Amino acid sequence: MTQRSVDALSFCAAIAIGLAVSTGHSVGLALAAGLPIVCLRAGSRKVAFESTLGYYTAGLWPMIPGLQRYIGSSASPLIPFAIWLLAAILLSVPWTVAWTDRPRKYIWRVPLAFVTTSVPPLGIIGFISPLTSAGYLFPSTSWVGLAAVALLPGVLLAARGMAPRVRLPVACLAFAACGLLAIGGRVRTTLEAETIPGWVGVNTHFGDLSQPFRDYAAATFVQRKAAESPARVLIFPEFIVPRWSEATLAFWRRTLDRCRKRGQVLVIGAGLPSNVRMKNDRPTFDFAAAIDALESRDSSSLGTTKAFTGSSPESVENTLLILGASSGKLYQRVPVPIGMWRPFSNVSVPLRLNGPGVIDIDHQRTAVLICYEEILTFPVLASMLQNPTAIIGISNSFWFDETTIPDYQAAALRGWARLFQLPLFMAVNS
Repeated sequence: MTQRSVDALSFCAAIAIGLAVSTGHSVGLALAAGLPIVCLRAGSRKVAFESTLGYYTAGLWPMIPGLQRYIGSSASPLIPFAIWLLAAILLSVPWTVAWTDRPRKYIWRVPLAFVTTSVPPLGIIGFISPLTSAGYLFPSTSWVGLAAVALLPGVLLAARGMAPRVRLPVACLAFAACGLLAIGGRVRTTLEAETIPGWVGVNTHFGDLSQPFRDYAAATFVQRKAAESPARVLIFPEFIVPRWSEATLAFWRRTLDRCRKRGQVLVIGAGLPSNVRMKNDRPTFDFAAAIDALESRDSSSLGTTKAFTGSSPESVENTLLILGASSGKLYQRVPVPIGMWRPFSNVSVPLRLNGPGVIDIDHQRTAVLICYEEILTFPVLASMLQNPTAIIGISNSFWFDETTIPDYQAAALRGWARLFQLPLFMAVNS
């Protein structure tokens, strides 16, 4: 087969893998592990870039309709296309740089490309990473399985530069090791971790909670669910309470008192204004921060959380609140770039790359992934380094319900839970 034919095959295979990933199906996520081999087999750096770009543009196409709905009429309809293409180009660059005509260097170039696309700054948009396949290829193998996904493509590509008598044994040994790892992970434990008795994730269908009366309906539903459910820990979706404040606390006080008496914990996704901090379930208002925000606010700018809380240009942080028999909070570490985190704006949700990703809930060290974080690699792995015993994923998917993005989020979370053999609880508002 000529190099030209190999290049054409690589390009088509990369697009096919990207389309498979975009479906959000577990098989598609597993196929993503082949991306480095498909793209770096190219005969030139230019073709490697074209193939990798084909993977990302095909895999990220659901971003276009999703962003069109998320942005709405507040910006040019070309913005979603620009964001989609820019993300694909930026994520293709490390793989393009990794290409070399000296195959043995792939031993370290491929893992370096994985690291570059997974950790900040690129990790902030580290979509559809092939590392997500580890949970489906090597379940229950933890960091060893993750290392196998990162190292195997480099070994196989490097084998092409070895002498023929060495090439085949090296490839066979690599495949045999991965085969034993995959089989061992499935034989040693069940694919799905056991659940935690008394923990329940609650899905809701309130849509846009910024619409009139929907926030009241959602709050009433949560309180009624807490009163009726025998569960010890109830988990509710992202922004099910769009704005937690003193008034909110007064409305919830009776429910929270009842939960304390019953020993029940409510885990709620809420919007917490940047000038408000929680102390024992009680919000405290930082007047100095509020005055600074008012003085520095650009009256022409849109609100950071307008999509969730209406037209107010107030900076509201995406937060997980623990209420009832326990108390605590955990902020979203990686908010949506441009939509919530605006590095050059006075109205922006902060980026908390060093923020905690694990919080104690009912004697469990729980890794928390909020919405956008569910499709990235960096927040997950940063949380896994803190040795959690459970995973919680909360999201508000109604912006993207007509796309496959929610399917990808769920499949990615299930993959990470399988890889680290942790119980998973998801709560989605659609």
